[in-house]
Amino acid sequence: MATMADVAREAGVSVATVSRLLNNLGVVSPETAARVYAAIEKLSYEPNLLARNLRKNESRVILILSPNITNPYYAHILSGIGDAAAELGYSALIFNTADDPARVREGLEMLKKHRADGAILMASDMNCAWLLEYADEYPLVQCSEYGPDVDIPHVSIDNYRATRDIMEYLIGLGHRRIAHISSENDYISTSLRLKGYRDALAEHGLTSRDDYIIYASRDYSFKSGKAKARELLAVEPRPTAIFCISDTLALGAITAVKEMGLRVPQDVTVIGFDDVEHTTMFHPYITTVAQPCYEMGKESARLLYALMMQEKQVPRQSILEHRLIVRESTSPPAELE
Repeated sequence: MATMADVAREAGVSVATVSRLLNNLGVVSPETAARVYAAIEKLSYEPNLLARNLRKNESRVILILSPNITNPYYAHILSGIGDAAAELGYSALIFNTADDPARVREGLEMLKKHRADGAILMASDMNCAWLLEYADEYPLVQCSEYGPDVDIPHVSIDNYRATRDIMEYLIGLGHRRIAHISSENDYISTSLRLKGYRDALAEHGLTSRDDYIIYASRDYSFKSGKAKARELLAVEPRPTAIFCISDTLALGAITAVKEMGLRVPQDVTVIGFDDVEHTTMFHPYITTVAQPCYEMGKESARLLYALMMQEKQVPRQSILEHRLIVRESTSPPAELE
């Protein structure tokens, strides 16, 4: 049977470091922790975790508050969190909030009951100052969405810059009548993408028309994307391009275009956001912005671990790189061909 000394030798650290990590008696870097847990797994070392957890009043569980676990966008983030948690010796517990603030509070109450040691929130809206009552007592990290004026660490991409990249691409193709399918939600990403859309039009001397901006359901459903695209395509003059703030909305928009007897991209260009797997399941493959969802999940777990270990220098924000991926659903407008 492996001992703590065996684990220390395998990981290349001292016995004191292994003990400190397993008993949360001091700060251990994420890299060192990962080596120690890898050694534990390799050697099948079995510390008396139950007794230790009872003594320390900890659970070794990370709580994940997700608004919709069936959404493919969240699935990759959840995978990243789960893998990073396992590397650090934690389990991940997913709590589906159904995008209901009351359910978010219900989930966070698990921290008070010591059923989790910290939480990652995946859909904080911009009016989430109330979270500070929990963040003052427990480690919290916001992933993807966050409150811009709330001092809780967050992981995201630069949604404004990503939208400007999309708009520069569309305008560069020659599009001047660009519509936007936004959402009824109150997420920072939604706000920044709308701002990026409007700012890009203004910078190029193009009018931001109110009838070219429409709001789909707060959960970016395919059905609402289809319905809102039909409304846009009835506007005169018809937009030559539609920028959707999610790939699911873009899929709905493409379906609407086809059902109205039009073609993508020959008659209407459609562009999405997120790069979920569905974007390349059917033709035309969707031009979109790729978010590093898996890496966002892993980074969120690492930030939370740093907070739980009470490290002194924990970044308040981590902005990861996005990529514009050009596929089949975009082309110059027909009048330029």
